[in-house]
Amino acid sequence: MIEEAGRPQADSMMSARPISGGTQGFTGTINLHLNDLIQMVCLSRSDLTIRVKSTHGKGNILVKEGEIQHAGTDSLTGEAAFFEIMRWRDGQFEMSVAHEFCARSIHKPWEHLLLEAMRRRDEDTAEQHRAVMAEFEESCLDDLQDDASEDIDKELDGVFDELAKASREFTQDELEAIEESPEEELPAFEQAPAQERPVRVLIVDDSPFFSRQLKRMLEQDPNIQVVATARNGKEALEFLDDKPQVDVITLDVEMPIMQGDTALKHIMIRHPIPVVTISSLQSESLLKIFEFLQAGAVDFFPKPGAATNLTGYGEQLRDLVVKASKAEIGHFKRWRRQRLEIQPAEDAKDNAAEPLDRILVVVGAEGAYMDWFRLPLQRLCSRGIVLGLQKIAPPFLPRFCQLIEDATGTSVNPLVQSANLGAGSFFLANPCRSVKFALDQDEMALVVSIQHSREMTWSQALTHWIPTLAEVAGRRLSLFCLSAATAIAPQWVNRIIECGTQIILSHRSNVMCADLIDSFHPYELLFPKQVTWGTPEGLLEVWLKNAPLS
Repeated sequence: MIEEAGRPQADSMMSARPISGGTQGFTGTINLHLNDLIQMVCLSRSDLTIRVKSTHGKGNILVKEGEIQHAGTDSLTGEAAFFEIMRWRDGQFEMSVAHEFCARSIHKPWEHLLLEAMRRRDEDTAEQHRAVMAEFEESCLDDLQDDASEDIDKELDGVFDELAKASREFTQDELEAIEESPEEELPAFEQAPAQERPVRVLIVDDSPFFSRQLKRMLEQDPNIQVVATARNGKEALEFLDDKPQVDVITLDVEMPIMQGDTALKHIMIRHPIPVVTISSLQSESLLKIFEFLQAGAVDFFPKPGAATNLTGYGEQLRDLVVKASKAEIGHFKRWRRQRLEIQPAEDAKDNAAEPLDRILVVVGAEGAYMDWFRLPLQRLCSRGIVLGLQKIAPPFLPRFCQLIEDATGTSVNPLVQSANLGAGSFFLANPCRSVKFALDQDEMALVVSIQHSREMTWSQALTHWIPTLAEVAGRRLSLFCLSAATAIAPQWVNRIIECGTQIILSHRSNVMCADLIDSFHPYELLFPKQVTWGTPEGLLEVWLKNAPLS
């Protein structure tokens, strides 16, 4: 059932009955989610004891003055008991005024506990949801029988090919003009008009509680409007078929009836709208996240846990949703695994350049994930030191590096602590700490010293890491810009240009988010020897063609 803005949502619920306590009053049955009940009691700062009976066992939860203070089952106490009770999906709960006293066993805020409970519940039901979806599709989804992976992937390829056709032809024209940026693009870099309406968001998640939390967090920004929520992919598609005026979609991974990956493919085919995947960052879910990125999701965002700072979480979520809403889905290029080709021996003979003659930094954020697999990393790393900076959740970085290594045959190392970078390997970092750089001429290495300081935002990282390295490496440094929805202020661009850094920009027709590229594009006419254009596949030729400025 779709919940549109301002309209309540009906859900399947757990039965409950009140304890009379020997007094007269109303009796009856109420249908209510246990997490909804706890939320209401906590918001009203009430006292309540909730006793739960399920096929899984018995338990109780004590709420005092709006705080969850204790939980217990037959074998567990405290947070462990609370999360165990919240996993149960059937049974009854009884409520009474909390008169009894027991030692406090839970000390975390109720919002954190409920969000963590929802996250754990999502993980527990992944296999069950897959089985339900398979059964439902076999019997009910006659109109979506093209869900066979090969057929839908072919159709998805066709959609992206059609959307990007003009972009590819335009890029070919640019390449024939020896990477010269056409004049037609220049007006796109003028000051954009002020936003006239809010960003319209569709939330797709099977948890009513989490959907409400997302809605509350997003709408703290007056420039964001949640137009509807859907409990699964089928409901989301039905809403989009009727009211497709949506700027960005937040999409859960595991849902009943139609899961997120199936829904995403249909969204890309029927309603190409920017999608942000919302998922827990557990080891078993990382490959699933990668599949969403392969299918066209702009980015992903972790579900909060018990230790998450919800204020900071909401700020980052709103920032990502606004940035994702500007993504050009038609510029997304599908990547498919190719058979690795061994570098020819005659090509290897050309790799005689001294490693420290060249340092290449590749930068990407929203919409850039698939571009790392298009880079000729083996050949790039044989010509110098290659460092990648990608805005990515830290738990995903090692696994993402392994995926790139498996696909390209290049040694890929996650840069999470101080290290000496040399030629021959690719290093990928999520820059979130301050850093110092130095050149080791004897070891032919770039010394990276990551400082133990507070975490930086992505915007802060860009204006710290790149100018700092530019001052150290000077004319040896080349910067290649991929898709990113964060711009660099002119004073920092000037600082990078003054150091003699070569800037290589991805063609705007090949990136979903062009804000980073737009930061440097106005400098092309002023510094034609330093600012040029390229593609991930053709990066080596552009990099080598423009020798370091003397």
